[in-house]
Amino acid sequence: MPDDERNRPDRRPFGEDEDLFVWGDLRPPAAGAARRRREGGREAGSSGGTGHDRGDWRPPEYPTGSDPGRRPPAPSGGGVSEEWEEWLEPEGPHGAETAGPPEPSAAGSRRERRQGSRRRVASAGAVLLAMLLGFFLAGLLNVGSIERDVEARPFGTLRSLQLALLKPMTVLSGVVRADRLSASVADALGRGEAEHHTLAEVKPAKKALWPRTITKKKPLRMYVAGDSMNQVFGSSLVNLGEATGLIKGKNDYHVSSGLSRPDFYDWPQRLVDQIVEFKPDAAVVLFGANDGQDVLYEGTVLKVGTKAWQEVYAQRVGEAMDILTKGGRRVYWVGNPIMKDFGYRERISMMNHIYEAEARKHPGVTFVSTWAAMANEKGSYSEYLKDEDGDSILMRAPDGIHLTRAGGDRMAQVVLDVIEKDWGIGASASPAAP
Repeated sequence: MPDDERNRPDRRPFGEDEDLFVWGDLRPPAAGAARRRREGGREAGSSGGTGHDRGDWRPPEYPTGSDPGRRPPAPSGGGVSEEWEEWLEPEGPHGAETAGPPEPSAAGSRRERRQGSRRRVASAGAVLLAMLLGFFLAGLLNVGSIERDVEARPFGTLRSLQLALLKPMTVLSGVVRADRLSASVADALGRGEAEHHTLAEVKPAKKALWPRTITKKKPLRMYVAGDSMNQVFGSSLVNLGEATGLIKGKNDYHVSSGLSRPDFYDWPQRLVDQIVEFKPDAAVVLFGANDGQDVLYEGTVLKVGTKAWQEVYAQRVGEAMDILTKGGRRVYWVGNPIMKDFGYRERISMMNHIYEAEARKHPGVTFVSTWAAMANEKGSYSEYLKDEDGDSILMRAPDGIHLTRAGGDRMAQVVLDVIEKDWGIGASASPAAP
């Protein structure tokens, strides 16, 4: 073919009789070819060796830079021809039809989809039922713990309603003895309730516990007890005390507890147990954060702050002091620091006055105030307080009640100073002393 004819811009990449473009298996068969192959026949004018009828079909032109190995695009204009439908049929290599079962009918497909949907719904229902049964059994085993948590809440209509709703579960747990099973599991895991002691087991020491010389071989045994405020304060006090090498401490705190609600947590019994087991020389106590609430006394709910409430609360404070001083032990009753909320602050102040008054009635008990130490220069509440270097340090948690580690250390140092002075621990009895 002449060069000028080849270079014509409107000329196709190859002529009808030129074989410069090889389609291979991508060449679509002529209309009806796939059907005729299935019937065993072949178009009379098919191209030899290709497995496809060429007929008058021509491959579409591709824009410059396109990949000729890609599947040709469907022809434009209203719908797909039978030729293209057959060309797009799934076939195996070299035009062979892919073996496989016949396609199901539309009715069969819908039936299978409905059956599959029913199976999925049934499976989901079984899973949901199993989950609900599991929650029910877990609640049955732990109903005692749940009930104790509800009982610890402030007296009122909501608490009464919640207890009433739990009553059927509590009764059922007792009938099927699920409570015993739960206790057995707790015992097996080492989480069961330990055997309690009595105050009669606290015998007077052969030698006076105080005063005595504190040495590294015979350090001061210090027991620290209290509520959530004691979590940070108590650990700070133990850390600071043990850093002297002359104090061996134990911190014992229980969140949401106090002296107002022995029905929730029996602190008097806990104090007896720890005195018998740990045998401390001194006890440090910090209560009150949860005690500013109504109390139940001889079947009557006493409103917090009333005269009757203060008398009952002072009685419970005095009982704790009697337990802790048994055998000549020294007790340091710590007052709570200033609080952010004004109403809450007033209740804390009221209880601090009760602690101080009861301490004066019990020999061996010293009341330690921390109010001023945890206030700013104006005597007001502040999250930040200045340290010895004059730097402002975050001392209080965002709730306006609890302490940061720096706040715990600051408050604990105030108490430790009193203890060291009372026991003669200081420059004359440094960690290097025998």
